[in-house]
Amino acid sequence: MTDLRGIVLVKVVSAAGLKLLFVDFALRQRYVSSMLLRVEQAALRLGVSPVTIRRWTATGFLPCTRTAGGHRRIDEHDIDDLAKAIGNSNHLAAQLAREREVDVLINTSVALAGKIDLTELLLEIAMRMTSLLDCHFCAISEYDAEAQSVITLAEYDHAGRRLPDASPYKLSAFPLTRDVLQDQTTAVVNVDDPDADPAEVAELRREGDRSLLMVPLIVQGDTIGILEVVDQKRSRQYSRQELRLAGAIAGQAAVAIKNAKLFAERRRSDEDVASLRRVLTDLTARVPSVSAAGHSSGVLAAVAGAVCEAFGAISCVASVGGESAGATGGTTQTDTAHVIVSSAPCGASQLALTLTLNRTAGEGQVELLGLIAAMAAGAIAGLPAT
Repeated sequence: MTDLRGIVLVKVVSAAGLKLLFVDFALRQRYVSSMLLRVEQAALRLGVSPVTIRRWTATGFLPCTRTAGGHRRIDEHDIDDLAKAIGNSNHLAAQLAREREVDVLINTSVALAGKIDLTELLLEIAMRMTSLLDCHFCAISEYDAEAQSVITLAEYDHAGRRLPDASPYKLSAFPLTRDVLQDQTTAVVNVDDPDADPAEVAELRREGDRSLLMVPLIVQGDTIGILEVVDQKRSRQYSRQELRLAGAIAGQAAVAIKNAKLFAERRRSDEDVASLRRVLTDLTARVPSVSAAGHSSGVLAAVAGAVCEAFGAISCVASVGGESAGATGGTTQTDTAHVIVSSAPCGASQLALTLTLNRTAGEGQVELLGLIAAMAAGAIAGLPAT
């Protein structure tokens, strides 16, 4: 009996052992026949980029192990299983589309954040939008809610060439544009769409274009402008992903534009302060020449010359009563001239200073000119009667 039990036990154990050995053998066979692939090899097997493989492993979508040096290694069986699971479905396509969205948004965010000059920023925005949507033109415009008008900041073609700025226009003539701005929605207009907004279609036909995409620029809930992307050759039916990306880029662009404007204002303010200091220094140096003038015409001439040189102006005319004197500076005149006029009481008359600049007046310059006019009037009033 003992021997029999032993034999049976041996057989049972042997059978179990054979089974275990069989299972172990199968596992060993799988391990031996499989390979641990590098990221680049796994990417090649699945037809995706190495960046995608790294993201999949980081999120657990694709299992991986790590070498002692921290490098990813992916079992080829996991690669095969993933490929089979994907099969002919749209799963991989959807995953790749999401990966593309992330890449586009990250790259765009980095590119826009690096632009603090408004002109460079607008060009970057236009190039990103025309490239993303495979279009021909992109215009970036400002929205004046109070005046209910749109002012073009810049328009570029897909090669980065800047086009002449369009004139500001009232939204009353373009109801769809008004709706995009006020309702903060995206709109697409195709010239062959019978239900499209007639005003927008007419404008497209006039320019020889086929399709228009309008996306509002929104910052903290407020609409500050609009992006208009134009396809010159074909009508467009944008995918949901394209519209989603366009909206996301518009959001990034809106914040970047606002920041660039704030930076420009701050820089302009700093420059204006520095300019005022230079003007005051120059004027202080010229006080003796004004004081030395023994008659009103001499004061007018000295003041006009001092102001013209100190402000870097095109010209300055000082006048009181029937007298006047003028001076011209070395500044080159441009297509647009900016005139500032300040006056101060001078006896029974008014002393006026008319200053012509080739730029808009800086912060504090108008007030300073008024102070100079008052000082000049006081100097003339203090002259001995003749």
